[in-house]
Amino acid sequence: MASPVGELVLKRPGCIWRILQRGFSEWASGLRYQCLLVAMGYALLALLVPAQAAGPASEGTVRGVGFEQHLGFPVAPALAFTDERGQAVTLGDYLRARPVVLAMGYYRCPMLCGIGLNGTARTLEEFPPESPSRDFEYLFVSIDPAENCLAAAAKKSEYLRKLGWPPAAERWHFLTGTGPAIAQLASQVGFHYRYDPGSNQYVHPSGLVVLSPEGKIASYLFGIDYPAPAFDRALANARRGEVGRVVDFISLLCFSHSPAPGSVAYYVLIALRSGSVLTLAGLVALIRSKRRTLPAKDAGA
Repeated sequence: MASPVGELVLKRPGCIWRILQRGFSEWASGLRYQCLLVAMGYALLALLVPAQAAGPASEGTVRGVGFEQHLGFPVAPALAFTDERGQAVTLGDYLRARPVVLAMGYYRCPMLCGIGLNGTARTLEEFPPESPSRDFEYLFVSIDPAENCLAAAAKKSEYLRKLGWPPAAERWHFLTGTGPAIAQLASQVGFHYRYDPGSNQYVHPSGLVVLSPEGKIASYLFGIDYPAPAFDRALANARRGEVGRVVDFISLLCFSHSPAPGSVAYYVLIALRSGSVLTLAGLVALIRSKRRTLPAKDAGA
């Protein structure tokens, strides 16, 4: 297995900084305010982390979970799944004239799966409607054999609304499958995951597998955010049938762990939240005082 640079168990959706940055960008100018935003972002992150997200996942739970890069290897076109309409399909049905962007996760996921989907949608928005970089088949395959086409249909409907791009109705597909079919596809693309019965969650990596129109693994895009240039380059290479290089990466693992009341992690969480409340209160007071002094200075000028 290709060894990642490290493993990062992301405990909570990592878009808080982006939300803060967008929300305050209209009035935040100058280095002082940027520093305040960073501090506030970290304070909010700590405050919003739920109890289930505090404390490290056990080593046994995450051991072996991650991506193994199988560049140049094909997926089996005969693998059978069920689409969001309840129709029986095979992978070969989507191996046509376009590259395929494959994501694996599960629809009830409380952690990174939705963020990764949002990341792909945001990347798509970077390209004009008629751009070749939008010309691909998107497959989201659930790793939970208990999920059915109703969950897949709900997720597709959600993202069709978010995308607001009519061709997505025919190019974005949400599949479910049996345990053996899911396991075989995951093995072929190097997607190593496991089920944790204690939390009723799947521990899995986050990222995209880009396939050529013939079904050959051309490249991987790791994480939950996919820069437009890298996404465009991966699609262009796949379209030409070219295979990328093995790269080092940090594996973001989708999983949350619940510390037991009375444990060290439990009290650390309480202390973290208490400190966050005090930090936010101080930052709000500082920002208000700064904003009150600005009109006074303008009036004096």
